[in-house]
Amino acid sequence: MSADIELVVVGAGLAGIEAAITAAELGVDVTLVDSSPRLGGQYYQQMPAAFHRKNTAAQDKAQQFIKRLDTANVRVFHNTLVWGIFEGSQPGTWCLTLHGPEAPARLNARAVILATGAFDRSIPFPGWDLPGVITAGAALRMIKHQRVLPGKRIILSGTGPLQLQTSAYLVQAGAQVVTVCESAPALLQRSGRHLPSIWGQGSRIKEGLGFLATLVKERVPYRLGWAVTAVEGDARVTQATIQKLDRTGRPISAGEIIPDIDTVIVGYGLTPSTELYRQLGCKMEFDGPRGGYVPCRSPLQETSCPSVYAVGDGAGLGGAELAIIEGRIAGYASAARLGYLSGVAADEMIALEKNGRLREENFARTLGELFSPLSGLYNLADPDTIICRCEQVTFRELRQAIEYGAQTVNDIKNLTRIGMGNCQSRTCGSICAQIMAAETEKPVAEMGYFNIRPPIHPLPLEVIAEFGQDVTQGGNQP
Repeated sequence: MSADIELVVVGAGLAGIEAAITAAELGVDVTLVDSSPRLGGQYYQQMPAAFHRKNTAAQDKAQQFIKRLDTANVRVFHNTLVWGIFEGSQPGTWCLTLHGPEAPARLNARAVILATGAFDRSIPFPGWDLPGVITAGAALRMIKHQRVLPGKRIILSGTGPLQLQTSAYLVQAGAQVVTVCESAPALLQRSGRHLPSIWGQGSRIKEGLGFLATLVKERVPYRLGWAVTAVEGDARVTQATIQKLDRTGRPISAGEIIPDIDTVIVGYGLTPSTELYRQLGCKMEFDGPRGGYVPCRSPLQETSCPSVYAVGDGAGLGGAELAIIEGRIAGYASAARLGYLSGVAADEMIALEKNGRLREENFARTLGELFSPLSGLYNLADPDTIICRCEQVTFRELRQAIEYGAQTVNDIKNLTRIGMGNCQSRTCGSICAQIMAAETEKPVAEMGYFNIRPPIHPLPLEVIAEFGQDVTQGGNQP
């Protein structure tokens, strides 16, 4: 079963919803596809429908934002995976392959807006695969979405504002936060030259100070230039080693052991979800502060693939406000391409977003430069540390592949099977590139990125069988 539509938006976070609404209000026939049971993405995570609880102000705001989809008459498919994207059978069209309870198997679209978001970035260290070691995103989801504490006695290690937010929420929910390790050293001194881009971000600064005040009130230690470098335990984590770092992220102090813990929360920022861009063959560029390899885009948010637009954190880390602005711009641009808006009118509308976009881009780049993970952190793993959990590839095997002559991450993939498991390199892809750069003493941008073939998500075999060998062999059309 397939359906022919004008515009499909993939991802129902802030960028995707704003793009869908903007285009639909201009008359475009819009279909929105999202893998979650409820809309809102990571920013506006909604509690399960079975939960009965009085809404907070944030939840009311989220529901008001999402309800605009009904007014705009956007068709929505929940619980639906987009597991492939291909050139369509008609020139200038695209075919998306779907798997969901109510969605068609294929969507044939004249334009596509990808708002695929980002996922937690992890850094491996001895014991990071023990039960009880989780990411900051997972911890926030448990607290905000499920109303569950991830643990009782907790250490946080990572970098960026998410550290403050997560630790404050944990304290407010009743957990004992033993310490917060922020790996970025001398943060106040480094932030001086970025003051112009921080100017005008009063609400965010106020929010951050509120989180910090919560930690101060509860006397939670906040250590700048420190990180968890190892954890130990049998069935789950029971103790952690923390160490002070130098400016490159390498430990420079003797380890301090923190006993009697049950949870370590690791949050080293986010990695853009670029699988669909790479599968399409969009031109990519390396931008460390924006998360690594991201699609090249025009001022209209269009990728190198005509009528395919990239918005939100999946196209480069930028935060909530920038995601909304980019969504609107892509909505205007796609409506103009589809004939619902003149080029002049689209240019005028997009021009109104210029100042806001520039302000948010500058602020996002500041955060990226201040809080990008330090290169030395990727040397914390010991030879037996598992780097690729899906395929059980160790640090030792990566080093051996480099000694055999591997020049790119795809060379290592061919030698070790790293990145070929269920997660399709979402966790280990950037880790592999960073380790390889450190071992070869070359820029991480030269390590490349993993090739992607469909399906980009695990699927029942019968679903793949329906599409024949063209898809599984990476053909252009399913």
